[in-house]
Amino acid sequence: MQQRPTLLAPAAVAMRLLLPLVLALAAAALLAGCGSDKFDLSSPQVAPGGTVSAEQVFDGFGCTGGNVSPELRWKHVPAGTKSFAVTVFDPDAPTGSGFWHWTIFDIPASASSLARDAGKPGNGVAPAGSVQGYTDFGASGYGGPCPPAGDPAHRYVFTIHALKVDSLGLDANAPGALVSFSARANEIASTSFTAKYGRPGTPTSHEIPPTVSGFTLSSAEVPAGGTVPAEQVFDGFGCTGANVSPGLEWTGAPQGTEGFVLTMYDPDAPTGSGFWHWLVFDIPATATSIPKGAGIPGASPAGGTQGYTDFGVSAYGGPCPPAGDKPHRYVFTLYAVKSADLASQGLGPTSTGGLIGFVTRSAALARAEFTATYGR
Repeated sequence: MQQRPTLLAPAAVAMRLLLPLVLALAAAALLAGCGSDKFDLSSPQVAPGGTVSAEQVFDGFGCTGGNVSPELRWKHVPAGTKSFAVTVFDPDAPTGSGFWHWTIFDIPASASSLARDAGKPGNGVAPAGSVQGYTDFGASGYGGPCPPAGDPAHRYVFTIHALKVDSLGLDANAPGALVSFSARANEIASTSFTAKYGRPGTPTSHEIPPTVSGFTLSSAEVPAGGTVPAEQVFDGFGCTGANVSPGLEWTGAPQGTEGFVLTMYDPDAPTGSGFWHWLVFDIPATATSIPKGAGIPGASPAGGTQGYTDFGVSAYGGPCPPAGDKPHRYVFTLYAVKSADLASQGLGPTSTGGLIGFVTRSAALARAEFTATYGR
């Protein structure tokens, strides 16, 4: 005789049907509880997704804010943290590399906040031992938002890095890209939030200037599409090149050219803003070349002025990508500009690639460029 199946009580049936849902909800609750312990950054003055207030906006370049850095707070710090680094970066700035507004690093692991106005060097508000890095405004300390009038609102990314080292080994002359590179290389974890700021006005174009037929740039040492030779590679940070700047020649500048700006830029550097390797502006319109080895400190290649690279020097700095990276691209660009005196617009030997890039775009007629690669 076939045995009849055992019938379950209605309550048991309900429990069997609900058990998967109960387990799923329990798992979700557990995950949510873990999520609440995630490394987190916030500010009482700047809301994530909100608008930066006037108190935090820059004072200058047409902006009239208070230029006071906001209070920042963080919690749920990962185990093993020995120090912190904080950065504020605008990825929308029309410079070719964004714009670094603040870096402060070597913040002790005991800190859980930065007080309001901690971004003013020397006022005693920042944690003892912390260092304020060199921003794209050409100074150490906080510099608030100040996008071009009429631009769509720019994004301002506030980031904190929890680091496995007590110090990055950098000083107040370290540009934003170098601070970011060092922080990323030594981080245990990082977290960010983004706010926006824009200001009214008539929109102006900050487009990358076009290439034009006949305007060319070349080098006898660095072949276009080829590999940067060891002689031009950096000497330091694990690289063993000679750090000799290449010779460059150009021809066919467009009508109306009053001067030139030369840049060498690595868009693949793991910094969040690429890496400026060489900057020369106010090259006279009569120049047609820069000799090999002209990028030494204190020199005036082809009569121009060398800007402040992301190595933190006003001189040529050759390729030196992280070991094991896919070969990086090194873009050599010559801009024909309609001004013979960009120094009159505030540029000098301590001007960073971000600031030089911004001024150059507003003055450029055309560009000539070539790209080479290097990896190790």
